[in-house]
Amino acid sequence: MRSDDDSHRLVEGFAGDLFLQLARAGWLVVTPEQAAPIIADLERTLDEVRARLRKAELSATLLGTADLDPDVDRLIVECAFAGQIAADRWEQALVELPKYILAFRIAAGLR
Repeated sequence: MRSDDDSHRLVEGFAGDLFLQLARAGWLVVTPEQAAPIIADLERTLDEVRARLRKAELSATLLGTADLDPDVDRLIVECAFAGQIAADRWEQALVELPKYILAFRIAAGLR
């Protein structure tokens, strides 16, 4: 039986633990040829999430820097604000995306 916390996670769009369970149980099975582009896309997505988090952290660091051009200062504030809003999802994606990658490696017998 699924707890309310688990169903909330699925609604939020991440199901890494579920994919891992399915792959480990042999219920998620794909060929290595099918898995390769999926894994590559997931790895690119993970790299992009890491890059966005780095940008958000840099923006937050620069936010307190004096003597910036007003346009640069505005951009930094916008990035910091966007980063604060999205950071929880990005951090969650950093945890969940590797689970998807591992699940598809297991499902394709690539461990």
